[in-house]
Amino acid sequence: MPTPSGRGFVLFRVGPIEIAIHPSWLVTFAAVALIAHISITPHVVAKDGGFAPLVSIGVALLFYSFILMHELSHAIVARAYGIDAKRITLFIFGGVAQIGGEAQHPSDEYHIAIAGPLVSLIIAGLLAAVSHALHPAGHPFPGLWGYLAGVNLALAGFNLIPAFPLDGGRLLRAGLWGGLKDRVRATKWAANMGKGFAFLMMGGGGAILATGVLDRDKTGVIGIWYVVLGYFIFTIAGSAGKAEGGAEPRRGATTVRLLDPAVKVSADEGQAAEPDARRRGAGAPVRPEPPRPPADQSGDGSRHP
Repeated sequence: MPTPSGRGFVLFRVGPIEIAIHPSWLVTFAAVALIAHISITPHVVAKDGGFAPLVSIGVALLFYSFILMHELSHAIVARAYGIDAKRITLFIFGGVAQIGGEAQHPSDEYHIAIAGPLVSLIIAGLLAAVSHALHPAGHPFPGLWGYLAGVNLALAGFNLIPAFPLDGGRLLRAGLWGGLKDRVRATKWAANMGKGFAFLMMGGGGAILATGVLDRDKTGVIGIWYVVLGYFIFTIAGSAGKAEGGAEPRRGATTVRLLDPAVKVSADEGQAAEPDARRRGAGAPVRPEPPRPPADQSGDGSRHP
């Protein structure tokens, strides 16, 4: 079933929350499955065996299930604070939770933002325990389950970077908002931190790519991904900062440019939502009624058309 925005497909529901995929998600899913097939699957089954592709696809599905649980935790905590959470969409850069409004207090934003990294850390701990139970003498993250524990640890660590609109950036804004009692300044500083981190990521990606070219190392191509991801964070940090930077938090979705022109996003890390009502044919605007004449004015006193 297509989502109301027409930019993805709803796969299933978790209670009142729709789980959807954006078409761009297929690109990264294929890339994750290919990476798993090259670096992980050979340690689980024979690379030329018939089960190897299935294992690679399974690892990719597990990877995105972790992202989904991360985003679900944001949505569930948001609903606990009375903020409507309708949909989670998986897309090329991971996942976004559609939350219909902004946190009304610094403490609310803190709890909503910390929920995702906390769940990722819990999953990492559980998988690490399973890994060590199966491989007592292994390195810190032995075997397949150890690798997946590392993935969740990296997911939590990346999101905790204090760069808006990542979870860490929202934690930073919540702290500044509570300390300064000034939401505008808190948002501006957090958004600038996001832009600074994005520049570092793009610069690092460019350096990795250049080093790979000079050394004729094909792995240097990963630098392109860091450049693209850094540019995305830079763009959404500016857009989300402007949309969410008011003195008072909005109770409804706000319009920000994300993957497509003018889609509505809200209080999580650049979440895609429905397009503006004008695109859905909301009808002609209501014209204000002309003023009536004063009661003592001559004439019949009837309404003007």
